[in-house]
Amino acid sequence: MEILQELPVSQWPVLQKKLKELWPLNLPGYYTLYINLKYPKLREAFNFKVYCPDGDMEHGFLGFFNIDKLNSVVLFSVTSDTSKLEEALLKTSLIDRSKKVSYDIVTSLTAKMFPRLKGTPGFEICEVYPADMHYLVGTTEPFKDMRAPDNTYLSRVKEGDIQRVDETWPYQHSSSHFYFSTFASIGLSYALYSSDTHELISWIFINENCFLCHFYCEEKFRKRGYGEFVLKSAVNVLLKDGNDVYAYTVPGNAKPQTLFKNLGFVRIDDSAFVMAEGKSN
Repeated sequence: MEILQELPVSQWPVLQKKLKELWPLNLPGYYTLYINLKYPKLREAFNFKVYCPDGDMEHGFLGFFNIDKLNSVVLFSVTSDTSKLEEALLKTSLIDRSKKVSYDIVTSLTAKMFPRLKGTPGFEICEVYPADMHYLVGTTEPFKDMRAPDNTYLSRVKEGDIQRVDETWPYQHSSSHFYFSTFASIGLSYALYSSDTHELISWIFINENCFLCHFYCEEKFRKRGYGEFVLKSAVNVLLKDGNDVYAYTVPGNAKPQTLFKNLGFVRIDDSAFVMAEGKSN
């Protein structure tokens, strides 16, 4: 019998409550469920489904995204015991072990599983990429006096600019154009444009896990406060809905880390993203 059993969407709010038992460590799991509940078109576009080991929420969950040609998994435990999640990764037939799989948002708790999994089927190649998690509590007052800088306007990223967005992403892959186009189409992108030329200046996205993603400002427009305005605009949308806000940076990437700190974010976890792959045929 398959160890992973699908959890109906109607039960996701119950799982969200259980995730709060490890807080704020499980904040990303909570908000992954939140945003995919709020935007059905998002979970449909990315084929998002939730599974629990033996069908029991007490064992945590694995969330599967099938984003065009990219397969990614998120996994969270509701207690400090991750043994059932680890067992599920070893036994499940839902993971195609012949393909590369991205394990996103690995917390400091679930990261401990991967050294033990390395070398097992589907994990013969297992690369861990550290990430710092930054957190802004949802009770924070939204930023005030948010007027667009002179000769600019705030908009969603226009479809014609998705290619440029994709080109500047350090993690560009075969499905990333579709990835960003999906966010833009459902209102999860924020961009600053020139009022004179309608040129794209700066942008940010709220992604399928509800974290701030691909924050970027074109080089010729930097050091004018444009990027900070876009970031604050996206943060305000989340705060006004009563949500916590979170984002990730690469360890040692001082500029965004300093900006997040100045805006009130605190660093709360040594997280990671993991790429796993089976042996080449």
